[in-house]
Amino acid sequence: MITTVSVALAVIGILIFIHEFGHFLAAKLMGVKVEIFSLGFGPRLIGFTIGETEYRISLVPLGGYVKLYGEHPEAIISGIKEKAYAFKKPWQKAVIVIAGPLANFVLPIFIFWFLFAVAGSSIIPAKVGEVLPKSPAKRAGIQKGDEIIEVNGKKVKSFEEIVLYLRTNNKVNTVQLKIKRGNKILDLYIKPEYKEGYNIFGKKTKIPFLGIKASQEIIHKKYNFIKAFVWALQKVWEITSLTFIAIFKLFTGQLPFSTLGGPITIGKIAGDTARLGFYPLLSFTALLSINLGIINILPIPMLDGGHLVLLGIEAIRKEPLSLKTQEIIFKIGLIFIIALSIAVFYNDIIRLLSGWKLP
Repeated sequence: MITTVSVALAVIGILIFIHEFGHFLAAKLMGVKVEIFSLGFGPRLIGFTIGETEYRISLVPLGGYVKLYGEHPEAIISGIKEKAYAFKKPWQKAVIVIAGPLANFVLPIFIFWFLFAVAGSSIIPAKVGEVLPKSPAKRAGIQKGDEIIEVNGKKVKSFEEIVLYLRTNNKVNTVQLKIKRGNKILDLYIKPEYKEGYNIFGKKTKIPFLGIKASQEIIHKKYNFIKAFVWALQKVWEITSLTFIAIFKLFTGQLPFSTLGGPITIGKIAGDTARLGFYPLLSFTALLSINLGIINILPIPMLDGGHLVLLGIEAIRKEPLSLKTQEIIFKIGLIFIIALSIAVFYNDIIRLLSGWKLP
């Protein structure tokens, strides 16, 4: 339990620091005075001041903030306007706002770059290890040892890619497999059966069943410095795309809110991955960082995406909304965030009551 909590706090603390450091660095580059750089919300626990900025650790560890000088013209009583956020151009403000989420995308690129360059990757090749009797694959003529090259025109290199395709495209009537058998390239068509299972987002649904199992072979690949970077970019893009799809499905009701997890879920996963080793924990940290970056760019008041919307309005109006109007908008956003927090905490509690134990 202590390990779980400490690992979770360390992971969350790193991601918060990276996010806020993005805002901090951009503010400095734009010539804006940073009054407070805080890890955590609420009352100050410890801190120190260097130059014009107070660096502190606050009581509630589930977030952080960078307090900029003069965030609204009406809030400036006295001082140097040149260093005030309110008197910067909309594009300069946008740079400061977007720098936080951007930092959460940059970190995973470096993490995956390191993992691919140092640890490489292990994949199960797209080879048929077993064909189940009386299955769609058996009827289509698939044989043990066949190497699958394409699924419905999409090239695959691992068995995981085949599973991912089938669980993502769960309404296909026919699956075309291009296979390599010895020196021959064959096109086989399979009419899949549909069985109850889970899609890639964890939702119980009907998924296409072919009746093939992977081989026991595992291929370990090492990448040079440049290729590792390319793979890192691709990995971040894939995770980002899937996350946006999941968010869309959540808000359209295609994915239940019960799949969401809060701090307890994050803590458990962090603890579990830490026990698997340093590399899995790094990979989880990268995944969490991408999710944090995406959540923050959603157009919700209080989040960075909400600030960007207000900056767009400011650019059109040639002046910011009044302080009172902004406060009302942010209060609405705060209510939404509190409601969402209650929902994910509720999911966490339900999981614990159903017998889900922390390590």
